[in-house]
Amino acid sequence: MTPSRAAKKLTIVIPALNEQDKIADTIDGVLPLARELLDDFEIFLIDDGSTDSTGAIMDEFAAGEPRIVVQHNAEPRGVGAGFEYALSRAKFDAITLIPGDHAFQNEGIAQMFKAAGAADLVITYRDNQSDRSVNRSLQSHSLRFILNCLFGFWLSDYHSMIVYPVKWLRQIAVKADGYGYQICALISLLQLGLTYVQVPVSLNAELKGSSRALRLRTYLELGGTIVSLLRRVPIRHVDLSQIPDDAERAPAR
Repeated sequence: MTPSRAAKKLTIVIPALNEQDKIADTIDGVLPLARELLDDFEIFLIDDGSTDSTGAIMDEFAAGEPRIVVQHNAEPRGVGAGFEYALSRAKFDAITLIPGDHAFQNEGIAQMFKAAGAADLVITYRDNQSDRSVNRSLQSHSLRFILNCLFGFWLSDYHSMIVYPVKWLRQIAVKADGYGYQICALISLLQLGLTYVQVPVSLNAELKGSSRALRLRTYLELGGTIVSLLRRVPIRHVDLSQIPDDAERAPAR
């Protein structure tokens, strides 16, 4: 008798700030894949203080799908704050964040959904970053190199889409609200020794223009996140005895 597989149930967070030209494409890509590949799901759409039609578009989708919840922030609070809002309300065992700017190709999102449950963490990595602007590509490769050298996990990417285990993520204190939230959460969980698989995904063609990721504030934010991680600030008192004995622990420094 073939053992039954674990149900794929996922909380999906889609934050957006002034993305009226892209948010519909993002949701139109995610929603049918969730319906097809997941046993159940919920989607938190985070309107992070948008001043355009982003929030109204989100409300239209929510009107047609009861599993969609929209959170409207009066002013921008950052990606991390939106993710924490959904995490505190998530009803499923796994949670992921998909950017609302239609950054990822649907095929990669599908591969991530299919891999859900294969390990404690599903870590995707962007396999076509060289197609982006030189500055964005250099920034991403440099950040990955620095994090690999400092923490020794040697991942292919630290800031792509990730499926996190809700029960473990709720037990750590993440000291970052914006761009550094995901890096802080991921490294904190890896430091606990959770298992992971890596899955390739591809980016959609990037529109020309200034990028929020290149702002001075972002660099300062990331620097603070890395310092806090090196000091192990994010780690709370976690019952490590609950981690399975046969877990393949990632190397940590």
